[in-house]
Amino acid sequence: MMTVAYNETYLPSAMHNLATMMDCGVNKYGLTAYQFFSLFLKSGIAKQFAKGNPRYVVGISGVELADAVIERTNGTLLASNDGSYSETPEFWAGWVLAYYQWKTGKSFYSIQHNGLGITKIVAMYHPLHEADLEKFVSVADEILQ
Repeated sequence: MMTVAYNETYLPSAMHNLATMMDCGVNKYGLTAYQFFSLFLKSGIAKQFAKGNPRYVVGISGVELADAVIERTNGTLLASNDGSYSETPEFWAGWVLAYYQWKTGKSFYSIQHNGLGITKIVAMYHPLHEADLEKFVSVADEILQ
């Protein structure tokens, strides 16, 4: 059995935070999902999130997480922080990606660079957004094999 980076108790909050972060990156900052996720990887926050650093997993909101990614990679915020988010395909992509990363222990970088890019995950929204999370895990595993 794989050891996870943080307790399952924190998983719903972590999933919501990553989901909100992705929605804000696209719909608040106007970046593509790929552009924003690339900044997430570049910022170093992706590694900290995957390790279970409580600051990034549950210590700040998803909106603040998006802001932290922008601040670390751009230096200044590009838009005002109104604290809002929407349950968009990007939100769903962040939600399922947080679950998949937690369950598998794979780094966000390896997931992205081994064939399951954020753009591909967003494109899976319509066939999978109402499916059980384990269905996404199964499909993701197939893609990465």
